[in-house]
Amino acid sequence: MIRYSLGIRVEPYQKPIQYKDKIALMGSCFTENIGKKLSDYYFNTMLNPNGIVFNPLSLAEPFTRQFNQIAYTENDLIQNNERWASWFHHGKFSNANKEILLATINHEQKAFEKYISESQWLIVTFGTAWVYHFLPDQLLVANCHKVAGQQFKKRLLEVDEIVMCWQKVIAQLKAINPLLQIIFTVSPVKHLRDGVVENTLSKATLHLAIDKLVGDNVCYFPAYELVNDDLRDYRFYETDGAHPNAMAIDYVFDKFCSSVVSKEANEIMAALDAYNRLKHHRPLSDSESNQSFLHQKLEAKRMELITQFPELKERL
Repeated sequence: MIRYSLGIRVEPYQKPIQYKDKIALMGSCFTENIGKKLSDYYFNTMLNPNGIVFNPLSLAEPFTRQFNQIAYTENDLIQNNERWASWFHHGKFSNANKEILLATINHEQKAFEKYISESQWLIVTFGTAWVYHFLPDQLLVANCHKVAGQQFKKRLLEVDEIVMCWQKVIAQLKAINPLLQIIFTVSPVKHLRDGVVENTLSKATLHLAIDKLVGDNVCYFPAYELVNDDLRDYRFYETDGAHPNAMAIDYVFDKFCSSVVSKEANEIMAALDAYNRLKHHRPLSDSESNQSFLHQKLEAKRMELITQFPELKERL
């Protein structure tokens, strides 16, 4: 239990997350951490169809493609160090074969389009308001892919630029999926390579933009404030002084669950804790008899959970 909180209160949501819900998550590496925790508790999630993306305009790109039925083509790719990569994706999607890469990213795009049309939740984490334009094409990119820095122009997004982009996205999403609830967050990860003052300007820009976007079925979750104002101590950061550590992530996730996740879902999560501990237990002996005993014990626990919570049948 962390005991350093100043007590930022996050009000419970009127229509919280249920276990039957589909949850799409997009954004920075902080989104990856929260998304993984939800997945570890067997929530139905889809995480970052374009990989980790930091700036708001690049995060809107999959929706722009969806609404206009625009597939990724060779014109969206860059070849560097004998590998192809997409200007709109994280480097994990790179491939030596451009046809395979295009097939992969277009498949992910189609899967995301279907998932978001059926989802009850979209959680979007803005990481930075600093963006890079590839000078030869004047293209705003999601990832520079280690291309020489002199080929890019760096600038700070305007608040209204972010707002106009996402107002359009939100309106079109509501037309497709009227019941979709959207949660915006600002990542507490510090982009120190931009500079301390520049990082502050960036985070302030993101906060101002989100404040103008909040409205019907669109809200803000204070992950940034929970780390920087509630915990407010570098003991909750990794040694780089930029990334929140496991204690901070656990703290934010606990606050998220207590306010955004339903009471019934929290009860299921509590029951799953024992199952997950057993599943990840590493015995002193790896003998066949011991492994068989653990497998039987795990299966018995799984059947007990399915009997108690039938919604887990297809997930455990």
